Parts: sequence; C-alpha cells; structure tokens
Amino acid sequence: MRKVAVLALLALAGCEAKAPIAATETASDPAPAMPGKPFQALGTEPFWSIEVTSGQMKYSDPENIAGTAFAASEAREGQGMHYSGTLHGQPVSLLVQPGTCSDGMSDTVYPWRAALRIGDRTEQGCVRER
Repeated sequence: MRKVAVLALLALAGCEAKAPIAATETASDPAPAMPGKPFQALGTEPFWSIEVTSGQMKYSDPENIAGTAFAASEAREGQGMHYSGTLHGQPVSLLVQPGTCSDGMSDTVYPWRAALRIGDRTEQGCVRER
C-alpha cells in the first residue's frame, strides 16, 4: 500500500520550474494565489508538496505522505504572494508568482511558479489551484 501511495505522490508532485523566481520579475497575469483561495505547490528532485489554505500550509514528501500542517501567514509580494510559517522549528517561506512552469513528468504546464525555502534549503516548483 505504501508503494502505491508513494507512486501516487510522485505522479502528482512532478514539476520542474523553468528558472528561479526573481523578485523583480513582472507579469501581466493577476496574482496567482489570492487570500483564502486554496492551492498546491509541488516539485521534484526531491519530491515535495505544500497545500495552502487560509491560514495554514501542509507540507508532504515521500517520507511523510500524510503531511504535516502548520500555521501560515500570507502577504502580497510584487505580482505574487508570499507565505510563511514554521515547520519542526525551521522557518518555511513559499513565494508564488505568475510564470509558466512545466511538469517534467506529465508535460502539464502550470500558470504559476513557486520557490520553497525550509531552513537553508531552497527548492523550485509549480503551482496549481485546488
């Protein structure tokens, strides 16, 4: 059963961003994640996922498929949104901005990109509405 769950997570989480997000980038698209609108940021190599709902983030990876939820705050940052919280004593920062992001596993193209920082580690990924 665990193998099936891991494969399902990997299939859903596959994503590779085209390039790191620069704070000075602009786009004509509206802000990707408005307050209170749920979405999922996800990435590969390593696989990770964060579901964001109003006031909360839930981080999961192949080692923790069920995920861990924690309180989050949000603020507009340029054309995007910035979400922050604390997971297992480490600061978490998620920056979501407009920009094409390609899923390398299923050829899905997402309209937004994400930069995830947990402690000193930074990952790039894609975003989709839930």
